[in-house]
Amino acid sequence: MAITNQQRVGKALEYLKEGLHPFVGRELARVYGDSATTIASRFGADGERPQDQNPQDWDTATLLRALGEGWEEVFHQVLGRAERSLVGELADLRDRWARQENFSGDDTYRALDSTHRLLTAVSAPQ
Repeated sequence: MAITNQQRVGKALEYLKEGLHPFVGRELARVYGDSATTIASRFGADGERPQDQNPQDWDTATLLRALGEGWEEVFHQVLGRAERSLVGELADLRDRWARQENFSGDDTYRALDSTHRLLTAVSAPQ
């Protein structure tokens, strides 16, 4: 049975999560030091704050939220405007995927390309 576009996007989001974990954790620690986990707890969704949770345990939505909300304080020092746009695009994509929306072939190609570009920017091996 052929893989669906929804499944392709889901797999890309898995790779994105794996690739962002080390980058987000490293950059938060670089800026906040030992307080990184406590300070970064504000990046969880309402009612789902990752209290004292290591960024290695965060899901894709929380990682993307951390990148977006922590951009000025943390991530703009190592990523450019194009990557900031990718973060927003991928956050929207992740939400569409979670709502089980259909993805056209073009949407799927764009999702895979944007995921690849952000992972390349953070030097992820995925």
